[in-house]
Amino acid sequence: MIEKNEHIIIGLSGGPDSVCLFNALMNLSDELQFTLSAVHVNHKFRPGAAEEDQAYVEELCRQRGIACQSFIYDCNAIAEEKGISSEEAGRFVRYKAFYDTAKQLIDDKRYKPSQIKVAVAHNLNDQAETLLMRVIRGTGTDGLAGIEYSRAGEYGTTIIRPLLDVARKDIEDYCRENNLNPRIDHTNSEPIYTRNKIRLNLIPQLEKDFNINVVESLNRLSRIAKDDKDYFDMQVEEAMEQGAVVVNDKVGGPQEEIQGISFSLTQLKEMHPAIRHRVVKKAFETIGLDQGITSAHLESADKIIDGDNDSASADFPKGYGVAVSYGEVRFFKNDPVTLGYVSNTELKSRLMIRIVKNEGNLKDISKNGTRRFAALDLSKLLEKIWNRNTPYFDDIEDQDEKNKDFDQQLTDEIQVMLQIRTRRQGDWMIPLGMNGRKKLQDMFVDEKVYKECRDQVPMVCIGDEVIWIIGDDVSGFKTGMKRGRISENYKLDNDTKDIVLLEYLEKL
Repeated sequence: MIEKNEHIIIGLSGGPDSVCLFNALMNLSDELQFTLSAVHVNHKFRPGAAEEDQAYVEELCRQRGIACQSFIYDCNAIAEEKGISSEEAGRFVRYKAFYDTAKQLIDDKRYKPSQIKVAVAHNLNDQAETLLMRVIRGTGTDGLAGIEYSRAGEYGTTIIRPLLDVARKDIEDYCRENNLNPRIDHTNSEPIYTRNKIRLNLIPQLEKDFNINVVESLNRLSRIAKDDKDYFDMQVEEAMEQGAVVVNDKVGGPQEEIQGISFSLTQLKEMHPAIRHRVVKKAFETIGLDQGITSAHLESADKIIDGDNDSASADFPKGYGVAVSYGEVRFFKNDPVTLGYVSNTELKSRLMIRIVKNEGNLKDISKNGTRRFAALDLSKLLEKIWNRNTPYFDDIEDQDEKNKDFDQQLTDEIQVMLQIRTRRQGDWMIPLGMNGRKKLQDMFVDEKVYKECRDQVPMVCIGDEVIWIIGDDVSGFKTGMKRGRISENYKLDNDTKDIVLLEYLEKL
């Protein structure tokens, strides 16, 4: 659990568990050749006593020559602000303190992330209490695996629990035998929290009336469940490797981030529910949702995967969702920003217009390779623009009075008339190669644009006429509109002399 040259950050509350662990680690540090520092968190739950705990820990570390950082948080205020319990707020700030300390060590280049481990003092009884609490609140079989001996932490660190197999009674005996005199939190003896009620009331009742060794039995159940979980995790990883298609965000920032995951509908249909449910959870975890998924959510996913509707969706917590369409099951976050989509306001800044001579050699002439274009016949476009019945014609007349340079005047007129936006009701297009109008909705269905993404496809329009649908190959989005379409009305032909280049700037 601890290797040579590692640095251990111990969460030191001053209570028996953490003081026992602190003393044990101190005694082992020379032999195992690791370094140690302590973090104490004052939650301000017990005015007066909390400050005494902090002073005790700081003095203990001073006497033993160990660096100690104390953090003070008003957990009741944090709980109210975040809408969570005070217990949850306490856990949140503790791990924040641990990770802040670890990050400082990493930033100072004192240790590599892989060398830092955070040691917390959960014990055998804590494990039993956790299992009972999860069963009471509702859990799946994975939840029965309980608290892990170690797990990945933030910034590449690792959380370890060296006392997880040690009973609370043995810890208290150790403290007495070594004259450690830890602090006692008297609220632990008050049935004011769920965990306290389980510790003080439920477990003693179970020991008295059902099984004197109930704590050991619950821990045995945890170990069995963990073995099962490890096996299922292997199966899920295999399923993800074989079938998951990861969609990266190519427009949301300098680094690509996973914005969605898709599977073959057939593949998920054929999975056993025990595997499928875990795959669903893993898919959401991969794109950022790692908490709050209940059995009701999994049942809603089952319903659309096993159902006969070839286009359906289900909502998951925090704006995440799953959708079935065109033989695919897509896991995504509804937030357009996360998906890399942009607003209509920002789209305006992404359209660049130029007028060039037709020299018979069309190519992407952008300097940095980030601009893509549609080539339209200028004369055909002007016939539309200079039609008094065209929307915004009056705006063009205003522009005419301001610009004397003819080419600039044309560019400005086109800029006024063309809109880059997402779809609106009544939009239509005559796609290249067709003679008649086609509704945009019908085009999206034919192109297999995902239903939940149809409001995110960028396009260039004059009024309700669409002249260029910008495909995913240009926008970088993942809407299902794989390639763009231009209008038959403005296509280039042998008579084209001047070309309007509509360029889409993928990244600002």
